[in-house]
Amino acid sequence: MNENYLNKKHMSSLSELTTSAKFEKAKQESFDFFYDIDDTNWDLLKEIFLKHENHKFPEKPLTHNPSYDKRKMSYFNSEQAWYQSNYEPNFSCQFEKRIGWNMNGDGPKWICDPHRIKYLAMKKKKQNPNHPGCVIYSIGSNGDFSFELGMQKELGVGTCEYHIFDMGDYESKMPKELERGHYHQWGLTKQTTFESTSALQKGQKFYGLRDTIRLLGHEKLEQIDVFKIDCEKCEWKTFQDWFGKGIPLLHQIQVEVHGAPGQKALDFFDTLEKEGYLRFHKEPNIQFDPKCVEYAFIKVDKKFMEGRNFTNIGIPESGISHK
Repeated sequence: MNENYLNKKHMSSLSELTTSAKFEKAKQESFDFFYDIDDTNWDLLKEIFLKHENHKFPEKPLTHNPSYDKRKMSYFNSEQAWYQSNYEPNFSCQFEKRIGWNMNGDGPKWICDPHRIKYLAMKKKKQNPNHPGCVIYSIGSNGDFSFELGMQKELGVGTCEYHIFDMGDYESKMPKELERGHYHQWGLTKQTTFESTSALQKGQKFYGLRDTIRLLGHEKLEQIDVFKIDCEKCEWKTFQDWFGKGIPLLHQIQVEVHGAPGQKALDFFDTLEKEGYLRFHKEPNIQFDPKCVEYAFIKVDKKFMEGRNFTNIGIPESGISHK
């Protein structure tokens, strides 16, 4: 059957579905993303989240972390052991998909229900022809554009605008078939100053996220649909900059974390949760380095999290010794 016919049929069905009141709760609590999940199923997803425990050892969440645990065997004292015991997914996307040019191997990322990204991008473009549709930030490239090509293949040519960031000189390697692709030769660093846009100096090797957004003229953008980041530990020093004033809503975050730096790791995951991010996928890098783990998050309204107990989140601890 013709794919265009199926797409048109899907869009027609959606226009009927999204007018129904029984889908309104999921729509409102997901920034319109889950437009066809009824209240009963949405409440079940919420119940799963509210009952989820982030740690195998809730009273001592740094157990197995090298910064805290003094046991000698790596089974009990290593970053991979710590990840085995903490922060499993607490949400499910029914149609999540591992996207790259090929779905296998190192490089592809888990995206929550990509068909929804496409539908909402088309809807925005229909309402405002000047809207970019969907916007993807891809931080850390190393000359590999397979993720962006995979997203274009999945969502359709021209659906998204791609902004790729890396300090390396890889612009000449960017595939010509990647439409609306923009290469920016700088890395991400912690935002430390807040100068006016006119005072920003171009040509630097690093920019904070807020400055990056201003340099690209994205201050008024309501959201960045996919924020993919793999920057060799920069996640630990920049994550506090991913939210707040001057930052569009990062609707999905696909991040590879490198190591687990003690309390900073707790702060990272707990901050994301408090900001409304649900973990829908977790994938250790078993080929190259099990201390590196791919996480995929999706943002929901904080109404979804009402009833969640945050009182024990992010409590500092001193080291212990296990015999």
